[in-house]
Amino acid sequence: MFSRPSIAIDIGRQRLRALLAQRDGTMLRVRKTLIEDLPSDLDVDDAAALGQWVRESLKNAGFPRGNVSLALAREHVGLKRLHLPTRDEHELPEMTRLSMQQEMPFDAEGAVIDFFPVSESERGTTVVAVAVPRSRLEQAVNTARAAKLGLQRISLRSMGSALLLKNLGERTAGSVLAIDITGESLEFCVIDDGAVRFSRAAEFSPDYSREAKIDAVITETRRTWMSYRMSEDAAEITRVILLGDKEICSDLRGRLGEMLRVDAERLESHPLVDPNGHDIGRLWPLAGMLLEPDEQKTTIDFAHPTRAPDRAAARRKKLLYAAGLGLLLVLGAWTFASRDLARLEAESARLLETQQEMLPRYVRYHREEYRLEHIDRWKAVRVDWLEHLQYLASLAPEPAELVLGSWIGNIQFRQVQYDARRDEWSAPRQITINASGEARNRQTADRFREALVRGSVYDTSSTGPDAPSGRRLPFGFSYRLQTEVDMPHDDEPDEPDAEQADSDEAVAQRPSPGSPERASRESESRDSESGESEEAS
Repeated sequence: MFSRPSIAIDIGRQRLRALLAQRDGTMLRVRKTLIEDLPSDLDVDDAAALGQWVRESLKNAGFPRGNVSLALAREHVGLKRLHLPTRDEHELPEMTRLSMQQEMPFDAEGAVIDFFPVSESERGTTVVAVAVPRSRLEQAVNTARAAKLGLQRISLRSMGSALLLKNLGERTAGSVLAIDITGESLEFCVIDDGAVRFSRAAEFSPDYSREAKIDAVITETRRTWMSYRMSEDAAEITRVILLGDKEICSDLRGRLGEMLRVDAERLESHPLVDPNGHDIGRLWPLAGMLLEPDEQKTTIDFAHPTRAPDRAAARRKKLLYAAGLGLLLVLGAWTFASRDLARLEAESARLLETQQEMLPRYVRYHREEYRLEHIDRWKAVRVDWLEHLQYLASLAPEPAELVLGSWIGNIQFRQVQYDARRDEWSAPRQITINASGEARNRQTADRFREALVRGSVYDTSSTGPDAPSGRRLPFGFSYRLQTEVDMPHDDEPDEPDAEQADSDEAVAQRPSPGSPERASRESESRDSESGESEEAS
């Protein structure tokens, strides 16, 4: 009875190989084969582009959509035969992972690990463990998804070779060395009673000449033989099986048999595989992968790696039962609470209707409030120029020492501003006073400037040279005073220090402008200056 067709695919960096087969009972009958070189301009690292090309190639070759077994080359994975001191199947997954962390050349934490047991003894279990970098596995999965392939299994070509040799009967009894020359790399597997005991991959380009291919196989076989002999429990190899082109294998048989002193032969046929007229000499490992589902105990499947049994299943069931009981209680409470829900929904609808009715009035109220605040801010911008003048006069020395000649004030107002995020109003303005005058000497002008700087009202700067240039008094000066204070006395500290208190007291005792006492002092000062001038002449 025929089953659903299955597809085995090997996507290399230079070539795509695919095999479509269908089961007829225990026999695997080949329906279609495909071997096609990848375009030179195709980026094999681009999973989307590679998958699209694979999809078109399979479609053009007449391959239907179906269950796909994806092959990984041996060069991409790490394979180890481990002896674990346990027979408990619950402990095998974690012990395998820990052992692979110590054995692998790459980070086992970033790898996907699968294994299968080979044999058991009183001291423990022997397993074959395989680890593939997660990045390489994700690349293969993304390529298959881009090709619209339904992934059934992800395994190794060497596992397909092992299944083929296991079902050859007595011809492969004992330890057999399988040499796979079908792909883009050489793969060597020592198979003992159908299970992989040792595996190795080597570089092998399909573009090599015939002699170069033969020399590469001989050289790498010698290296594999030496590596295998160094491993633990290395059994004697009884036979060499070649998988590949007939012409290459015919030249290799004699040389390999002479070198290893064992019989070497090429796999020509298989009792469980019917080529059905197709040349599958370069596709034998893919055919073996389609035999693999029948051997569940010797399966490597990175799509469904072996995991530890779930010991918490019973406890989880109890928790689910408790959760179900709790759900029933919640549903009962919800039934009683649903009576109040209708009432609350009606109340909510009524309040929402009221809100919609009041919303225009609410918005109008806030708009008028903002307008009023805006007007108040505009009206608040009023500069008391007389206050500024009196403040400057309070800081100035006696008229006999210093005279203010000109005083010009202006304001730069940049409109009322509102910060919505901070909910703050501001009316930024800049008050500038250009004051010029004359002093008896430079020290007097410096004291006046120091009084302005020491205060917190003005930012004082000179607008002209401080030099003898006055007409009434010898030393002329010109200052620019900038501030944001409308009334300078409001910005003064409430509790002045001792020095400022003495200064204020002196200013308080000084006659106010226009008073008889101050006028008398100014007259005496002018008479004194006139007398000094005449005496100098």
